[in-house]
Amino acid sequence: MKKEGTTGMNRSSCEYRMSWTLRADFIKNSLSALNFYHHELPNATLKKNGWNDGGLCPFHQDNSTGSFRVNLETGGFTCFACGTKGGDIVAFTMARDGLNFIEALNRIADDWGLS
Repeated sequence: MKKEGTTGMNRSSCEYRMSWTLRADFIKNSLSALNFYHHELPNATLKKNGWNDGGLCPFHQDNSTGSFRVNLETGGFTCFACGTKGGDIVAFTMARDGLNFIEALNRIADDWGLS
């Protein structure tokens, strides 16, 4: 019988969680936010490091640019109109496609050949 630690998680649970954390780090380090958003937001004008106009917000019926912003250094995104926001490309994929964390990692890895 495995002994549980103070967090209530056994060793195999911690190892499982660590493997997904390592995979998330691998994906985010292998795929730049610039390349990701150029592909996912083809009509956005992405030019500089930091925050850029992301074009029309993919999270609501948007009809004017300016409210949706993406950060090309961190992968973060925010829409000032609908309030959707996240800290990286995995969060973007989760929010846009209605996926959980592991599903989003798998989608990005498959779409970008990072398996």
